[in-house]
Amino acid sequence: MSIPTKMKAVLLQDFGDFEKMYIGETAVPKIKDDEVLVKVHAFGVNRADTMQRKGQYPPPPGVTDIMGLEASGEIVEVGSEATGKWQNGDKVMVLVAGGGYAEYVAVHTGSVMKIPDGISMIDAAGIPETFLTAYQGLRFVGHIKKHDLVLIHAGASGVGTAAIQLAKFFGAKVATTAGTNEKIAYCKKLGADKAVNYKHGPWAGTMKEFARELNKNGFDLIYESIGKDYIEANQDVIGTDGRWVVYSAQSGASADKLSLAVLMRKRLTLSGTVLRARPIEYKTSLVKEFEVEALPAFVDGRLKVIIDKTWPMEKIIDAHKYMEDNLTMGKIVITVISDK
Repeated sequence: MSIPTKMKAVLLQDFGDFEKMYIGETAVPKIKDDEVLVKVHAFGVNRADTMQRKGQYPPPPGVTDIMGLEASGEIVEVGSEATGKWQNGDKVMVLVAGGGYAEYVAVHTGSVMKIPDGISMIDAAGIPETFLTAYQGLRFVGHIKKHDLVLIHAGASGVGTAAIQLAKFFGAKVATTAGTNEKIAYCKKLGADKAVNYKHGPWAGTMKEFARELNKNGFDLIYESIGKDYIEANQDVIGTDGRWVVYSAQSGASADKLSLAVLMRKRLTLSGTVLRARPIEYKTSLVKEFEVEALPAFVDGRLKVIIDKTWPMEKIIDAHKYMEDNLTMGKIVITVISDK
């Protein structure tokens, strides 16, 4: 396959609002010896992308400033160190630190996964960043185990829908919060044992009662992306020896209401984590464990990619607006090539 020198990509005129994005032409990336070049069929949209667009979440040093953390497609070039594992024509889904919003993306071989049989390019584009983020937070950082009681905030988000499924897959009891009754019903459909609409008022009391019904003194694990607004309530509902994992802070990153007295009295472990800036060795290990433990469940239906909306790349502004209006119930996926 002939590889062009130029490609279309979603570019930024400057940091700011939706209108700063445009479809432009840029150079096709040159791969390193330990990389493959993927012709992108589809890519996922993540909250981190909207933050990068605003100038609030820059890519790690040395990474392209093109947005996009996950994609699906076909390998069209293989680096010299990857020739034994991958070949041109392989259908893959990839985790990247940037560059997914384009027709071609260069990917380290440790962040490439074969698309399971029966999974479409669109569904595959919604797996890498979303499910690996949730898997990392619950498994690597949160040390989830069978019979844990887990609270997942923003349950109808892309990561939230993945986290609910994974927590149930690992044998936990799951509670979640979301902002509409429609989202609450959907979270329950995904397997949440308890779901509370946070817009109906304080949710801590309801969650504590749910824990008591299960003979728990609080939640064993909280996995959350809200931050500042939920600091007090999280401290209230978490149990003794609880693990509290923060992977984003949508309401603000300050924690002025965090009580060290509660932290010590309940013997809590409070962990912050991001995936994008992790070293490639960490990502390679994460991908390998995910492939062994979780990826087969997409084939037999125990895990599912929840696609909310799809748009062509030319409609990327609509996709970002939809996400920032908090309308999502699952993943937003952008198509670059229309697969029949």
